[in-house]
Amino acid sequence: MQLPVHFSHPEPPGGSRSVWPVFIPFGGCSGRCIYCAQDLQTGTETQDPATILSDLRHRLEQSLPHKRSPPEIGFYGGTFTRLPLVWQHRFLALAREYKHQGLLSRIRCSTRPDAVEPEQIRDLRKLGLDMVELGIQSLDDKVLQASRRGYSSDEARRACQTIREQGLELGIQMMPGLPGQTPTAWQGEIREVCRLRPDTVRIYPCLVLEGTPLAGLWKRGFYQPWDTERTIRAVSRATLRLWRKDIPVIRMGLHPERDLLPSILAGPWHSAMGNLVRSRILFYILFGYAMQKGTRRSLRGLDCPRRYQGELWGHHGVNRPRLRKLDISPKKVRYTEDDRFTLFF
Repeated sequence: MQLPVHFSHPEPPGGSRSVWPVFIPFGGCSGRCIYCAQDLQTGTETQDPATILSDLRHRLEQSLPHKRSPPEIGFYGGTFTRLPLVWQHRFLALAREYKHQGLLSRIRCSTRPDAVEPEQIRDLRKLGLDMVELGIQSLDDKVLQASRRGYSSDEARRACQTIREQGLELGIQMMPGLPGQTPTAWQGEIREVCRLRPDTVRIYPCLVLEGTPLAGLWKRGFYQPWDTERTIRAVSRATLRLWRKDIPVIRMGLHPERDLLPSILAGPWHSAMGNLVRSRILFYILFGYAMQKGTRRSLRGLDCPRRYQGELWGHHGVNRPRLRKLDISPKKVRYTEDDRFTLFF
C-alpha cells in the first residue's frame, strides 16, 4: 500500500466574476475580420450608440438595485476605443455613475491591439475604466495576415505593455483554429500569453459562420476548421498551462445565442465546451498522478470534492471511458466537502 496523493484543483481564483455585457456590434470597427459576425455572436443587431445608451440606462435602473452583489460591466462587440470620443465618454460616464453608487464594481471594454494609444487609455482610466480586453486572437504574424486582422504580433505585444503602463488590468482574447494555425503552434502562442501575464484570458475556438468571408473560403475548400476533439485537446492543454501561471480563463467558446446556432456552418461548436475542457483537464491530472505511481491497477479509491463531481465524469458522462482506463469507477469515488482531491493506491 502506497501513501495517498493529495492535490487541489489547479484553477486560480478570479474566473467567476459576474459581468454585465453591453454589446455594440461592429461599433468603431474600420473593417471586418475574416471570421467576424458580431451581430450573430452577441445576439444583438447593429444599433446607433444613442439607442444602446438609452436602453442600457433603462436596464441598469430596473435591474441593478435588486442584485445582491454588484457586477462588473463590459462594453463588447466592437472596437470601443475607436468609437467617437463623445460616445466613449458617455458610456463610461453612465457606468461610472452606477459604480459610484456601489451598484457596479468595475468597468471593462474590449478593443483591438492597433487601437490602443497611451494618452487615450490614460484618459479612459481617469473616466473610470478598470480593464481593457484585447482581441489579440493570435500571436503568429502569418495567421494574423490570413485572418485579415490588420496588425502584427509586435503591435499586440506593445498594446499589452501600454495597458499595463497606464495602470489598467489586461485581458486577452485568443482564437484557436484560425487559418494557417496548427495546435502545436498555438501552444507556443499560449506560452507567450503566459509571459505577457494578463489578468484574464478568453478562448473562442474559430467557427465558420454564415455570411462571413471565412464561410466563402470554407465553401471553396480553402479552409478546414479544427474538429471538436482536436479543439478540446488544444484548449484543455492551453487552459491548464494558463492556470498553472495563475491566469484565470473566464470563457471557453461562444455563448449559445439563439441567432448564432443556425448560422454555424462548420467548426468545433459544442454547448458544453467549457465543461468538456475542464473534464479533460481533470483527466490529464489524474492520469499524470497514476503514471507517476507506475501502475494504473493499484488505484483503490478517489476522494473528490463534491463541487467537482460534474467535471469528474464530464458532460453526459463523456469522461467515464477515460477514467475506466485509470481503474476509476463510480464505486471507487467518494464525494467530500474538502477542497482537495485524494488518490488512494
